[in-house]
Amino acid sequence: MRVYRLRLCTAALALSVWFAAGCGQGKQGRTCPDGTGKDLSGRTVVGVELWQKKLRCVNLEGSELTGSVSEANLSRGNLFGARLADVSLQSVDLRDADLRRAQLSSGTLAEVDLRGADLGRAVLDKSLLTNVSFEGARLRGAMLRSVSLTNVDFGDADLRDADLAGAALSGTTLRGARLDGADLSDTSWENVVCPDGTKSVGKRSCAGHLDLSS
Repeated sequence: MRVYRLRLCTAALALSVWFAAGCGQGKQGRTCPDGTGKDLSGRTVVGVELWQKKLRCVNLEGSELTGSVSEANLSRGNLFGARLADVSLQSVDLRDADLRRAQLSSGTLAEVDLRGADLGRAVLDKSLLTNVSFEGARLRGAMLRSVSLTNVDFGDADLRDADLAGAALSGTTLRGARLDGADLSDTSWENVVCPDGTKSVGKRSCAGHLDLSS
């Protein structure tokens, strides 16, 4: 009996390690509890397949998205580790989506709703973002090097340890945002609302107005 139980425990441990390593689609990203979202995980998805589609809770974990997407509802979608490099997103709803470790470098995002989304360790380097909302989003450890941010809302967002080196902020709000440990070297500022609510008029930076605890 003891040998049998030992074998069961060993098998269970092996399975837990297997899942933790990500050896199965949909095992790392968050999906909706009811599991009703369309499964497009682990495949190449042409942007036109998502145009004007209502795909709430869609599973795109580990997928590669190409082309452009317009007026799609992908809210609460699972895009963990998805590859969206050079992709164009126009008027896309990604509220509360899981975009952890997603690759969005050199992309173009306009009128995209990312409120409450999780972009932990996502890569958005050299992307062009206009009229995008990250209100309440989690971007801890995200890569935003040399990104262009115009009229972007980071209100109450978590940007701790994010890399914003060389980023250009224009008409952007950081009110209530956490920036502890963030890299802001060589960042340019223009009419930005700082984390403490102070308005950085002209090209003045938010230096001295980044710490919410003060």
